[in-house]
Amino acid sequence: MDTMERPSSEKMLEKIRAEEAQVRKKEMGQLKIFLGYAAGTGKTYAMLEAARELKKQQVDVIAGYVEPHARPETAALLEGLEQLPFLMVDYKGVKIREFDLDAALKRRPKVILVDELAHSNIRGCRHRKRYQDIEELLEHGINVYTTVNIQHLESLNDNVTGITSVMVRETIPDRVFDRADQVKLVDIEPEELIQRMKEGKIYREIQAQRALQNFFTRDKLIALREIALRRMADRVNHLAEEEKKLFGTGEYSTGEHVLTCISPAPSNAKVIRTAARLAYAFHAEFTALYVETRYLQNADEKVKRRRDENMRLARSLGAKIATVNGEDVSRQIAEYAKVSNVTKIVMGRTAHRVLFGQTRKTLVESLNQYAPSLDVYIIPDLQSGIGQRSYTVVKTGKFLQGLKGTDFWIMLGMMTVSTAGGFLLSHFQMTEANIIMSYLLGVMLTAIFTQGYVCSVLASVLSVMLFNYFFTMPVHSLQAYDASYPVTFAMMFTVSLLTSWNMSKIQKQNEENAKRAYRTEILLVNSKKLRRAKTRQQVSDELAGQIQKLMQFTVLIYMKKHGVIQVPSVYLRSGIEEEEEEILRAGYTSRSEQAVVKWVFENGHRAGCTTHTLPNAKAIYLPVMEDDKVSAVVGMVLEEKREIAVFEYNLISAMLDEAALVLERIQKMEDLAESTAK
Repeated sequence: MDTMERPSSEKMLEKIRAEEAQVRKKEMGQLKIFLGYAAGTGKTYAMLEAARELKKQQVDVIAGYVEPHARPETAALLEGLEQLPFLMVDYKGVKIREFDLDAALKRRPKVILVDELAHSNIRGCRHRKRYQDIEELLEHGINVYTTVNIQHLESLNDNVTGITSVMVRETIPDRVFDRADQVKLVDIEPEELIQRMKEGKIYREIQAQRALQNFFTRDKLIALREIALRRMADRVNHLAEEEKKLFGTGEYSTGEHVLTCISPAPSNAKVIRTAARLAYAFHAEFTALYVETRYLQNADEKVKRRRDENMRLARSLGAKIATVNGEDVSRQIAEYAKVSNVTKIVMGRTAHRVLFGQTRKTLVESLNQYAPSLDVYIIPDLQSGIGQRSYTVVKTGKFLQGLKGTDFWIMLGMMTVSTAGGFLLSHFQMTEANIIMSYLLGVMLTAIFTQGYVCSVLASVLSVMLFNYFFTMPVHSLQAYDASYPVTFAMMFTVSLLTSWNMSKIQKQNEENAKRAYRTEILLVNSKKLRRAKTRQQVSDELAGQIQKLMQFTVLIYMKKHGVIQVPSVYLRSGIEEEEEEILRAGYTSRSEQAVVKWVFENGHRAGCTTHTLPNAKAIYLPVMEDDKVSAVVGMVLEEKREIAVFEYNLISAMLDEAALVLERIQKMEDLAESTAK
């Protein structure tokens, strides 16, 4: 008798999540994108024609923001359509027109036209990017028509740069393009587009001549058109696979998991985009792994900023960000890959150091040694030279970073004690081997009690010189009569150096283990204390205490009760003078800050300092939510305007998830008590 194979629990869960996503999507507005492969293909014109058709059908459609580009045909189509007034933003004494998001939400049409999806908003707007404005419109159930060129898709940025030799700065995450309900490719033959350019229908004469000599050449337009057609085909295939996943009309799960690595290298962005395209093509899970080493911890701000940019890029391309700590990068990658069932790794080809723990093998060769079964894709680590600078992780100044002023005195003290010990051993007629051991002990102790490698290396050099000066013939000279002494000195220096390096490595590993244990302890303590909380105030106090234990921030917590946002609890960081407290409290809970909090409550997304939404706020605000219901908002004042590190951010997110469960339990208890009282 034939039996049907029961689907696994993982497949059932995946299907349920997909169905829930479809339900949520139906409640949102629909997005239609008019896609072109270059300026002048007629995207805005096609969008306006579609809008006029809707108007004929008595659909409430308005033009929220349309850029006519001084093209008479486009301007003519705007006539008869209701146009939303521009938001005039003052920027360096000049009034710049922008899309008025609040006016659009207040007007709430059935369909709104918002041109130039990849546009970057002027500082002072709620969001940094226009696609974020559009996402907010969609979340409020408003349908949006918009336009974009293929070169603005983030994952295709490198391809377009290679074709046009122009680095596109304004990009959108691929997820925005892929979540669109409709994408219409507005196509035109390259020869016809060039003719339109020559006739002045796209740009004015001087600008048109420049474009024809650079961007608008026939071969470049053909290549861009091909990219656009391929991306549309990929999107159709992806949607077909999503249908299979949702309705079970075929085998969907490929079981593929693509992993890429995040580094501060300028070329790392190209590697991340390539990995994103590979994950998209294979319908695979996509993870970006950051291995934090001692070198990267001590890197300068420019390097850390570049690392954070690459991390944001990976997140925007749909990657799950994971962070691990360790000095052996290849081993950390291999171990993570094994635990997470990674099937493909995308990496760049880079040069590696051969000192202080780095082997002569490349990272890829070491990775193949630890995980030979993985498919590794190598992306040439070649800089295009467009908007990129040279990259070094460790500079000479940073080699000394973390070194305390007392470290040199400790090193000199250890060498003095070792020399005194050598004289003592010499007095008792001990052999030179014993005296050498005295110096090796001094080098080892120096490595234990000092930071970094500098003092350890100096101690290794000094130990050889002092032994030569005081204990080899002729004494009080750096010369040696015995022909075997140079070999002795070389061996002594090598052993000293290896000893100091190993002790420093053990010390650093202990520091990392202690840090990891401390962070794990915070999560465990946070979970235990939150579960004992009976009231919202207790949850607020415990949550703020644990955040401040992890990061010395001023914390603000807003609770919502019966649909009303309560007075915030403010937990000032330690070290603030009493006379400053009232002023700071007033500043941190000002009307402008509370407006950001209100937005987070309404939209369920983070906002504020270091984000792309209302970035002028003093704090970053994170929602505490369960099942799309925001029960509280936690703010953390970032006085230096520096983004929270990924590992700490993930820990805080875990705390907020735990708090959301506790607040939901408290709400259910309150509802039960009220129903019982009635």
